[in-house]
Amino acid sequence: MSGSPLFVRAQEQLKSYIREHRLEPGDRLPSEGELAKCFSVSRGAMREATRSLQTLGVIRAHHGNGLYVADFSFRPIVDLLPYGLAADTSFVEILQAREALETGLMPAVALRTSPQLLDGCDEIVRRMDEREKAGDSIVDLDRNFHLLLHTSLSNPLIDNLISLFWELYWRLEDELSPKPTDVPSAPLHAAIVDALRVGDAMLAMTRMQEHFADVRLRSESLHASRVESRNE
Repeated sequence: MSGSPLFVRAQEQLKSYIREHRLEPGDRLPSEGELAKCFSVSRGAMREATRSLQTLGVIRAHHGNGLYVADFSFRPIVDLLPYGLAADTSFVEILQAREALETGLMPAVALRTSPQLLDGCDEIVRRMDEREKAGDSIVDLDRNFHLLLHTSLSNPLIDNLISLFWELYWRLEDELSPKPTDVPSAPLHAAIVDALRVGDAMLAMTRMQEHFADVRLRSESLHASRVESRNE
């Protein structure tokens, strides 16, 4: 790292500082001047380092009130993700990971979910059904369903991963092959809720896999068409 620009070295030193001092999201950092003196770099290099780390979501600045350790989020990753990367194999891979994640989490969801939470999921399914019959998009409702379904786990990382998938999905929705009109989504989501209501984790896993079948085929079709275009 000796040949790296000063601000890059300052970035790494600041990340090490956060780890070594076991700082948590919301904890306040020393001022840029104090950090520059601590790391033996110029204030200009330190300012560039803190701005870069803000862009990456590592720290955040409160105007007139200093620097703080930021809450973890995939938002900066999505913002910096090149469109070409999002539109290629990465989408298929992320979908595979998400399907494995959500299917595998069904036993935990079945143990922790409440009737009230499932009532909320049923309401989303009802609105899905209305929109599908009207020929309208349900993308936002699908996202809300999956986020609500997993709130019982109280796991922000899972919430972030699901949100990351939807950010990529929205970027690609127009490029995916048309959704078959004879395979409505509302009943697939209702079947997941029904399995959870009776506490059948294995059935819930099966219903979740069935739910993913449609978007899996559509995403694989997108990837295949892109590979074919490159080979022409």
